[in-house]
Order: sequence, then C-alpha cells, then structure tokens
Amino acid sequence: MIKAIGDIYSEHKALIEKVFLKYNLEVNFIENEKSLDGILISFDKNSSRDLSSRGVKFYNWDLLFSKLGPHDTSNDLEFKLEERVRILESILSLKSIPLSKEFHGSIRVHNLAKSAKFYTWLFGLPPKEWTHRYVTFYRDDTKLNFVLLVSDGKELHHDTLYHLGMGVESKNQVIEFYRSAQTNNFHIEKPPRTTWRGTPLHELWLKDPDGTLIEVYARLSQDELKQMPSDMEPIQLA
Repeated sequence: MIKAIGDIYSEHKALIEKVFLKYNLEVNFIENEKSLDGILISFDKNSSRDLSSRGVKFYNWDLLFSKLGPHDTSNDLEFKLEERVRILESILSLKSIPLSKEFHGSIRVHNLAKSAKFYTWLFGLPPKEWTHRYVTFYRDDTKLNFVLLVSDGKELHHDTLYHLGMGVESKNQVIEFYRSAQTNNFHIEKPPRTTWRGTPLHELWLKDPDGTLIEVYARLSQDELKQMPSDMEPIQLA
C-alpha cells in the first residue's frame, strides 16, 4: 500500500489514483495524523515541510504541479505524473539493494596540470597521488574518490555529463567560493544566486578548464526558506 498526503484538488487526486492503477499500484490519500510508515508520498509543500520537521521519510512530489525551469515545456500533468510513477515502479521492482560506502568518478581532461589546480581548489585539498597520466583526489569526509585522466587524444563531450557539484555549508561559503574563483581567474558561468524552483539552493556555476559545468551549492535553512518571494525569481547574491 502506497500512502499519499497533501491538500490538492479532487480532480488531481483522481488523476493520481488513475495513473498509479495503470502500473498496478494502489495509492490511498491519508491525513497527517494517521500512520505514516511504509511508502509515503507528499503532494504539497506544507505537508513536505511538516514531514521533514518530524523526521518522517517520504518521497517529495510536491513539485508535480510546478514548472521546473525554462526547459520544462510540457503542460501535460498526466505525462509528468506518469514519469514519476514509472520511476517509482522501477525502484519497487528491485529484488535487493546492497549498501556501498564510497562513490568513485573519473573524467578525461586535456591539461592535467590545469585541471589538477582547479580541482585542488574545488575539493579543498591536494591530490592523494598523481602520475603523468592521472591525478587522484580522495576525501574521507565526503567519501569522494575522484580521478582526472589524460584525454589520450579523444574528443571531449559535455552533453551527457550535465555537471558536477560540490556542497558547502552556507550562503556565505557560496559567496566565498565566488570571490576565490575571481581571485584565481577561474571561469564563472553564473554568479552566485538563490534559486527557489526545484530544490531551493544558494548556488554558483563555474566551468573547469575543459568546460565541464561545476555547481557549488548550499541548501537553504528553514528561516531562509520562509523568505521565498511570491514570484519565485532568483535573487542575486553578488
């Protein structure tokens, strides 16, 4: 049984039940006071905030009725909902989920020295080791194992890999990264700003020496979330 929570229109509830049934999944809308164990989905922001404050685990679908940026061109609510349900159905079909302890990634670069300089700055520590062919970074606190590898004459593309991200603690740290990027003459794609659509973030967009997008971001505090403007337009931070 999948439980849903949220103050939404009756016609939206009917659509949700219809789409879930298409994938042989049953969903029931419940009140906040009822049992919140098992699979729980939130469909409005007030419910999401309440569940988060109570430490309840849930899937956050409160953006279903929102426009997620300029590339979200479809106004077909059923399509957007069905894509979410397809992902849920695929996750539920897993037979087992082993637990890993570290994430490893590797990208090719044109200039190993330039890229080593940039990522030493981004990660806040020097490489663990390097040769003439690769540079390895490791941070135990974030379980990061990241490797730069020479291009070997291969053409580098940036369409499949959208971006890499580095989380920091606060808005002030995002601004600090911006000032430091200016000092070090790193490419600034978008100056720091607070965005509200999707996951609200303080964010700064950079490019590494090969043109890979890098996002430096901090999640908003509860007090900062209360300052969201009615038009949800980004607020520039510098």
